[in-house]
Amino acid sequence: MKIVRWMGMALVLIGIAGLPAAARADGEEAHDMMKRVLDAVPKVPFKARGKLTSDRGWDREVILMRANQEGMEKIYLEVTSPTDLKDTRFLLFDRLEGNDEQYMFVPAMKRSIQLNMETRKQEFLGSDFAVADLVRPEIEGFTYTMVGEETLDGRPCKLVQAVPKNPSEQMYSKTVTAIDPKDNLIVRTLMFDEKGIPLKTWTIDKYDKVDGNWTPSVQRMVNVRNSHWSKIELLDVQYNAQLPSEAFNRSYLTR
Repeated sequence: MKIVRWMGMALVLIGIAGLPAAARADGEEAHDMMKRVLDAVPKVPFKARGKLTSDRGWDREVILMRANQEGMEKIYLEVTSPTDLKDTRFLLFDRLEGNDEQYMFVPAMKRSIQLNMETRKQEFLGSDFAVADLVRPEIEGFTYTMVGEETLDGRPCKLVQAVPKNPSEQMYSKTVTAIDPKDNLIVRTLMFDEKGIPLKTWTIDKYDKVDGNWTPSVQRMVNVRNSHWSKIELLDVQYNAQLPSEAFNRSYLTR
């Protein structure tokens, strides 16, 4: 096993050596920029109310809790309205390395199910967001490239393209993210389908500083194929929140 790993590393080093120095530096800059953005997300326990609306005229309300435990980010979501979706619950285990896990409690079935790749691609509560959009990407699972600059909402941004190393494991063939390097904030992400055609645009419409932390108060996802959009607003945001210790166990889904 050690020999196999050594050979794999040798091949990687040979491949890197064959690239122009400028391309290597460009890729490293893009990788490091994305890593700084992900590292800047507060690691303290977090709680908020979320309001999900769309251009189709419906709205949903959820409770969101997040904590870093056991070397991973754990996210709990519970729908509080409308009545027909109430008590639908999600538990997401977002690991820095290795496979993530996502579970969903379906009230009508009275049981929780583990989501696979296909179900993670489905609409989240009927919105233009997918379940897969709710967890952060594994930083080493992509190849990064700087592809330009753009000023958005008064923020000078760098454009970072991310292409998955294992396309079959990802929802998008590539993304192009506009990053404000001054505050390490994502301002917009363009998503492309398996043919490289634009699919969705995710923008952060509003950032607020809460307890010194930049917080994406309003996020919007637009499906560029049909122009439908969905919006998530975060309300009553609490950092260093007191969270139920059992909230991030699967048993809490079916309580």
